[in-house]
Amino acid sequence: MRPEHLTNTYLTRLRYGDSVDLTIPPSPTYGMPTAPIEYLEPLPFQGKREPSTKSPFNYRGAMVGINDNRIMPFESKVERNAELMFQTDHRVLLIKPQPVSLKYTAADGTEKRHIIDFLLHEKGGGRRLVAAKPTLLLFKTGLIDLLLRLWDQGRFRGIADHISFVTEKYASDEAAYNAVEIIKARRLFNEMEYWIARDLLKNIRGEVRFRALLAGAEPPGLRRIALWNLIDEKRLQPVKAGRIEDNSLMTVSL
Repeated sequence: MRPEHLTNTYLTRLRYGDSVDLTIPPSPTYGMPTAPIEYLEPLPFQGKREPSTKSPFNYRGAMVGINDNRIMPFESKVERNAELMFQTDHRVLLIKPQPVSLKYTAADGTEKRHIIDFLLHEKGGGRRLVAAKPTLLLFKTGLIDLLLRLWDQGRFRGIADHISFVTEKYASDEAAYNAVEIIKARRLFNEMEYWIARDLLKNIRGEVRFRALLAGAEPPGLRRIALWNLIDEKRLQPVKAGRIEDNSLMTVSL
């Protein structure tokens, strides 16, 4: 966290009356998972094309998927955000980046190929091909026309049931931040703290600030993880879309 962000967070907490203890505790106060975390060697990437990890133009990198412990590269912020969000989507079983090379006939009659960004295997048995692109590049790169050609020519039949795209409207930085917190909470799940937090929600009526649900917790970090587990289950939901922070208004749906 940048120093200015840390200062802002500290001052905001003081403004809302939070007690701030800067002493270093003798034992972990944030992550105490019920089941020990396994750190396994990531499985290699299996896509048709492995993007370069460096570019002067694009936001690039890689992550390890929580679904199958496999390396998943990305070559734009939209792709990175989408990968995080797909991992927290309970409808998605498996994410395959750069999965297939699809043939299609271009407007000039020539045969070309396109490697789409993602193949999603869904719980209901469906499979969906998804392209990820910033809105400004949708028409500039001709992606909409390409996807329509793939649809009209049926070039993905037998590979997937649907084909679609996502932009930064869906794969936003705020939504990706929430996805990161959910992924973290899944890894650090503490059963006792989860049930304490869930019982706490039974007494909530109407809207409540996220920070109010941390009151009395010692240490608050364990309660925070439990609350994100409940957000993952949709039992605790934000009133407004966007990044969920301590001052966010939440509603309960047990």
